[in-house]
Amino acid sequence: MANVFELYFNPLKNQKKFGIFGNTIPQKEKLFFETFCFLPKTFFEKKQGHLYIVAEAKNSFSDNQTPLGGKSLTGQAVINRLAEILKKYFYQKPVFYSHDSFQLGLNQMNDFLNQEILQNDRSFLSGFHFASIVVGPKGNIKVSKVGNIKIILLRNSEAFDIGSNFTIERITDKIFPDVIEGSLQKNDRILMATPEVFQSFQAEKIIEELSLCHNPKLVKQVFKQRKKIVREFSGACLLAFVKKHPIISFLSRFLK
Repeated sequence: MANVFELYFNPLKNQKKFGIFGNTIPQKEKLFFETFCFLPKTFFEKKQGHLYIVAEAKNSFSDNQTPLGGKSLTGQAVINRLAEILKKYFYQKPVFYSHDSFQLGLNQMNDFLNQEILQNDRSFLSGFHFASIVVGPKGNIKVSKVGNIKIILLRNSEAFDIGSNFTIERITDKIFPDVIEGSLQKNDRILMATPEVFQSFQAEKIIEELSLCHNPKLVKQVFKQRKKIVREFSGACLLAFVKKHPIISFLSRFLK
């Protein structure tokens, strides 16, 4: 079980602005970002664990992109579809008990991207960021990501980047790479953040403040004290307070 915060910062920041004569004021390309928190309900799902996703993508495609299901293709549509695929295959009962349902879900997402998206427009990957984490009932954890979503383990009062082992190179059709596995200790917290949010959190020492929040009730105070700062960036993050077990095996880099 976990307490989970899904936070969105200024989702309208990247929309077009118009001048007094109706002319469009140039802005950076609009982004779509989203978080997903799938909590198990049935006995089998509880054996599988919790599934967390944070994603960001450009919300527009090149003109030659093929529509998805007869609808105009957007970053929002792709992210929502990928989340549906991963949830479906992760929580469905496997044919063989040895089957890794999380890896199966990643494989199905790879197939979807290669067949429906990348055949027509590989430039989509340049602004595509997607990270997923599974936390099992005994504190075991599985992580996979593509792009620059940051995944931070907050343990005691320290912060560790557990997503830095993933390469950002995409030289094969396997967009989502292999899974990194480990275990969590009781009272660990997991922070997942889109690129701009993480950069701002780091610059403003917000990550350090969150690492000191051992009680979920303290999180809201951190952001109430930073109202002016959080208006300056756009993106999303997910913060999960884990109430389970043992030692993480991939503490790759201490954040200073």
